[in-house]
Amino acid sequence: MRIQKIRLVILFVLVAMTMIAAASYAQTPSQETIKKWQQLSESEKKELRQLYQRRESLTDDQKVALQKKIKKFKTLPPEEQQAIRDNLNRLKKLSAEEKAALKKKFARWSSLTPERKEQIKAIFQKYKTLTPAQRQRMQQRYRTWQKMSPEDRQKVTELMQQQ
Repeated sequence: MRIQKIRLVILFVLVAMTMIAAASYAQTPSQETIKKWQQLSESEKKELRQLYQRRESLTDDQKVALQKKIKKFKTLPPEEQQAIRDNLNRLKKLSAEEKAALKKKFARWSSLTPERKEQIKAIFQKYKTLTPAQRQRMQQRYRTWQKMSPEDRQKVTELMQQQ
């Protein structure tokens, strides 16, 4: 009986030591990581601390989803990764009003059906192939359309469908 208790205590100590060693290993930064940290500016360190705090405030499910997104990002070609970084940097530079407007547009986009999103994407692809003069003409038509009353828009739509 006493031998079983001793074995149980030894087993417990070994498991505890293994867990402590694993935890300390996981939290000990490498020399390379320490060097990179030391080379950062104070503002970069502050930003990283804030990101860390935001990550720590996530639920486990959110952390898993974030890890999946990071893994997907890392599989992208370098030029796509850079395009995403560039877009993020542009987003950071927006004013509060611009960010609010963008958020509103994103909410409107998110509410669209998949079919409507595909239509809009196709229109955008076609728009990219237009000459500058054609683009200018299209933008002018769009501004005119925006100024029209709903009744006038309906009339124009019906006329276009008859052709």
